[in-house]
Amino acid sequence: MASLAVPLIRDQVVVGAISLVRFDTAHPFSELELEVVQMLGATVALAITNAELHAAVMEASIRDPLTGTFNRRHFEPSLERMIAARRRLPLNERPPIAAILFDLDLFGAFNKFHGHQTGDAVLRAFGKLLRERFRAGDLVARYGGEEFVAILDGTGRDDAFRIAEEVRAAFAEQSFRGASGERLSATVSAGCAELGQEDGASELLGACDVGLAMAKGAGRNQVVAA
Repeated sequence: MASLAVPLIRDQVVVGAISLVRFDTAHPFSELELEVVQMLGATVALAITNAELHAAVMEASIRDPLTGTFNRRHFEPSLERMIAARRRLPLNERPPIAAILFDLDLFGAFNKFHGHQTGDAVLRAFGKLLRERFRAGDLVARYGGEEFVAILDGTGRDDAFRIAEEVRAAFAEQSFRGASGERLSATVSAGCAELGQEDGASELLGACDVGLAMAKGAGRNQVVAA
């Protein structure tokens, strides 16, 4: 048995390998075959690199670079598709869909007083908390400057309220280091709601916004289910 292995190298990085085996030992690999495999390897390495670059560009186009959550451009059509798919099901087979709208409390003043670098650290920390707490199938996005939204497919309002409370409590326990080394903290308020049978995205997010306004009006650092 004769074997041949050629690494796939692009920009001095090994991205894979081509391995060939010939069981006819009377005919080992020739120099011409070796040259062909090397040329094939260079072509395949380029194709793999281009595919990886394309995937990276696509991922960057739908992600908020600061928090790692989805951006609004990706969120809105994704939510519309989710709701449209649900509407195609019979009424008695439609799973619940809930939404949570988060807003960092008094973040404008916090950002102005402590500086944008500290503010960015707070946003990154909250984005990380959301990515860790929600499921891979949930739709979590940065909705505005300090607003974030989570869509929970197959989850009702009560469970959404419980999850939002867990996120709120976990965030309140975190601390951040200010520009002068002082320890700082921040809080978040949230409104949550469940999609009605005939509701669309605007009704769902509108109900969340009402709950969020109630949470803010009641003193912040709390969750209200609308």
